[in-house]
Amino acid sequence: MELFFGTGNEGKLRELRRLVAGLPVTVVTPEALGAPLPEVLEDGATFRENAEKKARAFALASGRLALADDSGLRVDALGGAPGVVSARWSEPEAPGALDRLERDQRNNQKLLAELAGVPKERRGAEYVAVLSLAGPDGRILASVEGRCRGRILKAPRGGGGFGYDPLFVAEGRALTMAELPPEEKDALSHRGAAFRALRPVLARLAALDEPEGNR
Repeated sequence: MELFFGTGNEGKLRELRRLVAGLPVTVVTPEALGAPLPEVLEDGATFRENAEKKARAFALASGRLALADDSGLRVDALGGAPGVVSARWSEPEAPGALDRLERDQRNNQKLLAELAGVPKERRGAEYVAVLSLAGPDGRILASVEGRCRGRILKAPRGGGGFGYDPLFVAEGRALTMAELPPEEKDALSHRGAAFRALRPVLARLAALDEPEGNR
């Protein structure tokens, strides 16, 4: 079964490919289709609204079962910010003007500046991810959510992961998300939790997609 994943984020693609291991699912990327992703205005008030809006648009554009992700960081001391604008927090005036690496660096710098002087016990945060699955006709088939509680460090550590990973330590861990081996990160992460909730749905759809003689 083909699954179109509408993202240009290589980190998310690597995570998804690890997470679909063992399922009869082939991940199709925008690059494989040879067409740019449709521009989707992420103006929803929640991660779910944005994920469903993107999944619907990607399904209709690709003519395939499509998966979309909307995720971000909620910091307790900042009243839940950056929230749904996590990816573009440092460039609200001209989103998309920076490349991903530079944007991640600026976002992390902004987070450290916003939390300057905030003690360790008040640096609680959580990662949130919503994965939405749409059929080729754009109908939403499922939306699932995953969360990961942790805290924000006072300086980045680690060269893996992406986004705010160098600053985020999950509860009960000593390493940042950017320091963890990929498999360990998947077991802890918000996106890993969301995908584990979605996996049974994909398994059922893949079974229905099989030729009758192979069931």
